[in-house]
Amino acid sequence: MKSVVTLLVLIALAVGATYWRYHSFDPCEWLKQDMMATSEMPGLVIEGQIRGEFLLDGIAEPGFMDCLKKWWNFKAAETPAKS
Repeated sequence: MKSVVTLLVLIALAVGATYWRYHSFDPCEWLKQDMMATSEMPGLVIEGQIRGEFLLDGIAEPGFMDCLKKWWNFKAAETPAKS
């Protein structure tokens, strides 16, 4: 029972931290905010870049999972490889 409570507390903390960081539960918004933080381009250009990448992948209307995968790929590419 203790482990279930611990797991629920960890999940609640993760959800709270995500909302605190991004002020949204939408991974498309996470992607946009993170790309804007690493670039000097204006927000509209970043949005167009994201939209263009989805269109090149054949996705006209990205859903939750599409944005989540793209966000994970962006975060993975952003992290330097350890040697």
